[in-house]
Amino acid sequence: MNENTLIEVRDLQIGYSGRVVQENLNFDVKRGEIFVILGGSGCGKSTLLKHLIGLYQPMSGDILIGEKNMAKAKVADKREIMQKFGVLYQSAALFGSMTLAENISLILEEFTDLSKEEREKVIDEKLSLVDLKEFRDFMPSEISGGMKKRAGLARAMALDPPILFFDEPSAGLDPISSAQLDKLMLELRDKLNTTMVVVTHELDSIFTIADRVIVLDAKEKTMVEQGDPKDLRENSDNEWVREFLNRSGEKH
Repeated sequence: MNENTLIEVRDLQIGYSGRVVQENLNFDVKRGEIFVILGGSGCGKSTLLKHLIGLYQPMSGDILIGEKNMAKAKVADKREIMQKFGVLYQSAALFGSMTLAENISLILEEFTDLSKEEREKVIDEKLSLVDLKEFRDFMPSEISGGMKKRAGLARAMALDPPILFFDEPSAGLDPISSAQLDKLMLELRDKLNTTMVVVTHELDSIFTIADRVIVLDAKEKTMVEQGDPKDLRENSDNEWVREFLNRSGEKH
């Protein structure tokens, strides 16, 4: 694997209950880029993400994260691979019975040997990165939807992973909160050189944050385009991709 490549997907076939959702997937994710997985409804965007982070086992193919193959890793190896990335889930997935600080501390207690004092320092550092330090003792039910997403992002960064995965980060947010989250993602990428893999259907976000995209097609059951979304919007050889990126059609 090239030192500038953090993820390699080769000949990947994914699905469930014997049903193929996507196949013949081949792509790389480069260090420090924001890489977006997009496509029409039901094409398998989130299913692909769940395979990339090891929640689902692929039908065939390889998912290389660093030098480890997530698709073929044993349980102990998967645990090691998972420490190389953080995940912001669509719902933020915060534990409702814990404060924001406790949500982050839980990850640190599970995966590190840091003392309580050291954990507190990390918690403040991560919450400061998402502008939530003063809310460390709040419960998830006491903050807004946008703040929950930022708190989930702080938790995803707890172990300083080189890769962050996002599943529909703008889902449920108003336009202002969504734009603020996009801005935060760009700031964190530039400040920390974090590689980000994002599943989204929000075109405004895609054109704001994405360095490269892949486009999944539900009918073809494979990837039909990849590249700079602004370039694909005007110059893709695939008419449906041009229509999709120009908001003139999604059904396919």
